[in-house]
Amino acid sequence: MEQQSKRRGKFALLIVTEDERGAMKQHHISSAVVEIAAVVLFLIIVSGICRLIYDAITLKDAKSQIVDQIITINNLTDENEALTVENESLTSKVTVLSETVSKKAANEEAISQETVENALPKGFPLSGSATMDVTKEGDPMLIFTASQGVNVITTGTGTVLSVDADSEYGTRIVIDHGNGYCSVYRNNGSSLVKPGEELGKGYILFSIGEDNQILGYQIMKDDQYIDPMQLIEING
Repeated sequence: MEQQSKRRGKFALLIVTEDERGAMKQHHISSAVVEIAAVVLFLIIVSGICRLIYDAITLKDAKSQIVDQIITINNLTDENEALTVENESLTSKVTVLSETVSKKAANEEAISQETVENALPKGFPLSGSATMDVTKEGDPMLIFTASQGVNVITTGTGTVLSVDADSEYGTRIVIDHGNGYCSVYRNNGSSLVKPGEELGKGYILFSIGEDNQILGYQIMKDDQYIDPMQLIEING
C-alpha cells in the first residue's frame, strides 16, 4: 500500500509537438527535471527581486549622498562668500592701517628732521644787533660787541654741557646740540643756566650789561673747532 501511494505521488510533464509533416511527437519530462527547473526559476526570480531591492537601496543612498553633497556645496559656497567679504574687509583695514603707519612714519621722520634741524647751531647768538669781528687765529671765533639790554641766546636746541670760568672772557658755556655739534659762548656776565639743563633755541644764557658787552662765539664739530660762518644765519 505504501509503495502504491508513493507511485501515485510522482508526476511527469508531457509536451506534444507537431513537425512539418503533421506528425505528432510526445516528450516526457520527469518530475525531477521539473522540480529542478522550478527551483532554478525560483532562484532566478528571488535573485532578480534581491537585485531590484539592492538597486533601489543603492539608488536611495546615492540620492541621499547627492543631497548631502549639494548641501555641503551650498554651505561651502556660503562660507566662501562670507570669507570673501571678511577678506575684503580685512584688506581694507590693512590698507587703512598701512596708510596710517606710513603717515605716522612720515610724520615721525619729519619731526625727527625738524628736531635735527632745530638742534643745529645755525641761529644768531644775540637777541639784538651787534658789531662783529672774525678771528681765525688759532680756533675760529666770532667776536660780537652788543648794546646793553641785548641777550646772549642759544643758537639751537641742546643740553648745557658745562659752565666754566674763562680766563679771558669770564665765563664759558658749552651747549651740546647732538650729532657731534657744540656751541661755545664766552662772556663776562653771570650764567643764567646750569649744566644738564635742556634748552630750546633762543634760550637766554647771558644778559648784556655795561660790563659784559663782548661775546666770543664758537662752534665745534666732533670736538674740532670749525668756522661759525659755515652755519650761522645772519638776518638783516
